[in-house]
Formats: sequence, structure tokens, C-alpha cells
Amino acid sequence: MKTILSKLSILLLLSIFIFSCKDEVKETTTAVHPLEGLIKLNEGYAAGAKVEVWGKKNYFQGYNNLSVVLLDSANTKDTLKDAHIHFLPYMTMPMMKHACPVENPGALAINGVFPGAISFVMPSMGGTWDLGIKVHNHKTGKGGTAMFSNITVDSPSSTVLKVFKTPANGVLVLSMLAPLTPKVGVNDIEFTIHKKLTELKWPADTTFTLAIEPTMPSMGHGSPNNVNPIHYKNGHYKGKVNFTMTGEWKIGIVLNNDTTIGTSANRYFNITL
Repeated sequence: MKTILSKLSILLLLSIFIFSCKDEVKETTTAVHPLEGLIKLNEGYAAGAKVEVWGKKNYFQGYNNLSVVLLDSANTKDTLKDAHIHFLPYMTMPMMKHACPVENPGALAINGVFPGAISFVMPSMGGTWDLGIKVHNHKTGKGGTAMFSNITVDSPSSTVLKVFKTPANGVLVLSMLAPLTPKVGVNDIEFTIHKKLTELKWPADTTFTLAIEPTMPSMGHGSPNNVNPIHYKNGHYKGKVNFTMTGEWKIGIVLNNDTTIGTSANRYFNITL
């Protein structure tokens, strides 16, 4: 009898352990919805699809990660997963009209959304931003553009984008993407570089090497163990920055290709921990 009870006890303990493991697996493999934490910025129609634009916050001067959702206009419960999408941002000013750098989504949706980015080079002051989302719907073969007029582009509390002119390279756009939530210690740091070819063409520039110079003006020191950003794809440069204490830091940027452009008063970013 004792042997039977012992075996039953062991089986009961094994069952509890197996179910506990299953519960743990469920908790660790719960999928995050691709639109979680995002807000809908615009919606319209083009190419037989309802077009939605989502972001973490309203458009701002800097590098904006955006997600486009395409829904079949005949059945908005049907998410389209195969399409070509092009961002068409334009700012109309009294004397000119210009675009800004974009990263268009790929042709296939990722978890039901088309991720891309726009680097707005200035906020909505002194001009008007319009945004077109050009869509080629591969399900229907149709093409069209959803137009969103007079969108508001905010000026962020801390500058995360610089536009400057250089003798050898013309007008460059330097955007800081990370760190988004800086902490004491080593942080990932990321930049993009785009070059203005014309008012409407702002391609990524992959030709630079970057050096970062973090300093803490109030304390008069820098920091060790920084890793200069290197190019890894499509004008994106990644490295490491070390913040040794809380407070305000200034990240100076030195850009090099054939000639050193160098750090200047308008080529640094302030980060406060």
C-alpha cells in the first residue's frame, strides 16, 4: 500500500511540475501585438485599401519610426500583407517646396504591419507638411496615394536631428535614434546620415566613419569605454556610449570620409539622465 501511495505521490508531483512548465512557456512566448504602445496618426484610402499610419507619438522633427497597416477596403477585417509602399512627405514654404529622408517599408508585411521611417528635417513652423502614402496593392494590382494634408510636425524638447552644410559633401542630415531611455553605464547609440541631392531627393549616405566625444560640461570630464559608431546598413551607424553618472551630457560628433568635417557647435546632441 505504501508503495502505491509513493508512486501516486510521485505522479502527482510530476503532473504539477509539467503543468507549471507549460504555464511558464505560455508566459514567456506570449506574442506582443505589433501596434501595442502605438497611436493611430492618420487613416485614409488608396488602391482598394484602407491605409492607417501608426507611431509612438505625433510626428516630430527627427527620425520617426512608423508602421503602415493596409486593410482591404471591401472587408476591413482582412489585413493586406503584400504591397509596395512609398512615403511622400512634402513641406510647402513661401519660397520653396522640399521633402526629407525616408525609409520605405519592404514589400511584405511583418506581423501584419509595414514598418518604415521618416526623418522630418524641421517642425511645422514657417511652412506646411503634407504626407502622401503611395500604395501598390499586390492583391488587386491597383495603385494610388492616400494624402494627409497639413499634418503637424512637433519640435521635440531635446534635439535629435541636425541639418548642416559642409564644403565637401553639401547638406547632410544627422539623426540620433538611440539611446531612447539612457541609463548610467554603457548604452547603445545609433545615428543615420542622409545627404540632400535635390529638394526632393535625400538618400542615405554610407561613406562616413563617425567618432563620438561624450562630455559632461558641468563636471568637466568625458567617459571611457566608448565605441565609435560604424555603418551597418542603409545609412545607419551603431556604436556604444558610456555615461558614468547622472546629469546632462553632450555628445559631440566627428564625421569623416575623404576630408574631416569635424565637430562644431551645431553637431552635438544633449542627453540628460
